[in-house]
Amino acid sequence: MLEPLSMIVDWHILPALALAMAALLWTEKAHADKHAVPIGAEVISDLAGLPLLREGVTFVGTSSHDVTGGNNDGFEAAYSYLYKDGDEYVLFEEEGPGCVYVVRTIGHKGNLLAYLEGSEKPSFTMPFVEMHSGEKTPFVKPFVGKEDEDHGSSWSYVPIPYTTGCKLTTDEMEKPHFLTIFAHKYRASASVAPFDPALAVKKAFPWWANPDKPPHLAGTKELTGVLRLAPRGVSTVADLSGAGAVTQLKLRFPDGALEHAGKVVLRAYWDGRPAPHIDSPVSTFFALGCPRALDAVKHADPTLMETDRYIGGTVQPRSLFVGQDQEGWLYCRFPMPYWKSARIDLLSCADDETIDVEFAILHEEAAYPENAAYFNAHWRQENPLRFREDFCVLDTRGQGHYVGCVITFSTVHRTSPYNQEVFRGHLEGDARFYVDDSRTPVVASTGTEEYFNWGWYDTPHHDKPFAYPTHGYPLHVVAGEDHCVMYRFHVGDVVPYARSFRFDLEHGGGGEAIANYSATAFFYQRDVPALVLTDEVDIGDAASESAHAYTCEGAVREEHRTLPYEGSYQLPKTADAPRDRAATVKDTGRVWSRSCTFTVAISPDNAGVRLRRRSYYGFDAHGDLGPGRPEPLFTDPQRVTVSADGAELGDWYIPAGHARDTWRDTDFELPGNVTQGKERVTVTLTAKNGARWDEYTYWVYVYTAGQGQ
Repeated sequence: MLEPLSMIVDWHILPALALAMAALLWTEKAHADKHAVPIGAEVISDLAGLPLLREGVTFVGTSSHDVTGGNNDGFEAAYSYLYKDGDEYVLFEEEGPGCVYVVRTIGHKGNLLAYLEGSEKPSFTMPFVEMHSGEKTPFVKPFVGKEDEDHGSSWSYVPIPYTTGCKLTTDEMEKPHFLTIFAHKYRASASVAPFDPALAVKKAFPWWANPDKPPHLAGTKELTGVLRLAPRGVSTVADLSGAGAVTQLKLRFPDGALEHAGKVVLRAYWDGRPAPHIDSPVSTFFALGCPRALDAVKHADPTLMETDRYIGGTVQPRSLFVGQDQEGWLYCRFPMPYWKSARIDLLSCADDETIDVEFAILHEEAAYPENAAYFNAHWRQENPLRFREDFCVLDTRGQGHYVGCVITFSTVHRTSPYNQEVFRGHLEGDARFYVDDSRTPVVASTGTEEYFNWGWYDTPHHDKPFAYPTHGYPLHVVAGEDHCVMYRFHVGDVVPYARSFRFDLEHGGGGEAIANYSATAFFYQRDVPALVLTDEVDIGDAASESAHAYTCEGAVREEHRTLPYEGSYQLPKTADAPRDRAATVKDTGRVWSRSCTFTVAISPDNAGVRLRRRSYYGFDAHGDLGPGRPEPLFTDPQRVTVSADGAELGDWYIPAGHARDTWRDTDFELPGNVTQGKERVTVTLTAKNGARWDEYTYWVYVYTAGQGQ
């Protein structure tokens, strides 16, 4: 039974006591074994562990986005669940060890039913309204928000770990229903503590409750001073040698942050790399907004700042990682490890004025382990956005994990006075994550503002500035243009990658809206990829099948298709522009109902293998996928047992879901204990109960030694 809020924390606790608890907690972290990657309740309380590479961790999720490429992302609840199981609607389903870190909803009025560890009965049942009320342990503030009170979306950051599987369902599906769920899938050997409501957020509470008032970590040293930046000048804030980590970076402008933060660029270099790891305007880095938006604050029309559509203005950003405290200090709490040296510079972009900057830098001299990565913050903008091409927030190669962003969204420049009736339609765009060169995205939102955990922009009850520990909307100003600033940080739900990562943001319901976007993306990375392509099996190509000793039993048919992938290159068939033919892929595949076997090349010094399959997202759909398709239109689940050199490794399971007329990439991990020391491995896939499996291409990637499964 879930206990009341008082079991977690006494709301009458003195602020000093809360900070004392945090100091004790963070002091323990400073001396903890940094090699251990936290999971579940530990990860949302472990700031020091954020740089550790998430080896063997896969980011998974579901959302209610329109699978046809349109904008019906939850308005009609057409795609707001994976499939129906009896009287319940399945929202999320994964097998094996993992942890759900974020559940964001709009419009859910029924119950959340959580089936953990393969249980046939719910492990717990809770009305969504109670889950987000903040009054039920462990779903307490500031880890949850309620859509009626917290700007249009309900959300929960309470970790729900599981060791053998998780299925989340609901018993109600009246429109509208918007949904996003983020989770991690762990290696089969991972040790995951079971879900314990009493401990889920208790350890993290002091930090989350006071994000702008962290304690001074034991063993840290502090550099303080004042810099006078000459016009177009560069000044070094810190130049450190040896191994260590910057634990806090603070700046303050005596003449006002809004006046000067947009005129200064922050750059940082770790271990002597010529290119900066941090390269961003100070204003965007600390979540104030792009220089153009800050300048607009001074010229905003007060008559347009509170209308029947929204309430404009500014609030101080106050996240767990970056923001502004009550004393005007801009703060950054991302741990920034280095092993040889660290240099932090400030560059003035002002042409004819001197800018004074106070600084305070906390750093420790204890070295992080080798499985930690460098902190990066990269800024980019597009002015204006390109028609039907997603805005790329971040595109990077290497091994690491994405941890968040700050973006300023602006309407295109207008010479005429601002028109109140201008619709901010660019905020209809979906967020998409592409991991390790997979062309199938994890769709990270059902709208732009919903990636930032709110909803219903241009409605006055919800559209007004706010700041929370993980997300915020600290600025909305109208002055010739419409500018809004949003931040979103991933704590438990970081997005790990071993080879590459790209974050694309659609603008408008189909990529048609024209606006200006300016973004700083935050991520940890080692620049050398830990996942290397070693082989490819082209199904239907006789030479490739022969070279890989491919055999198949129970063949049903061969198929030939020319399709796009879902996401950035998928356009609705009714769109005003034809599909980009260059974005389509032509491939031949096979459907079978018994088994297939093939032998692939790997490198002996691997630490595991990833097998990727291209399949058809509309495979065995229960209806026509053409224009006017019936809704809902489902595909059956797929399941095969995977063996490598005779060792059975478990099931490759694809849940039922909404059919798409697109390609789909899915992955399966082969553990290192069956692949290490070998130059080739023979893979056998065996169908369960005669169920059918389709395959077009297999790619084989190996993890480099010390990484992977």
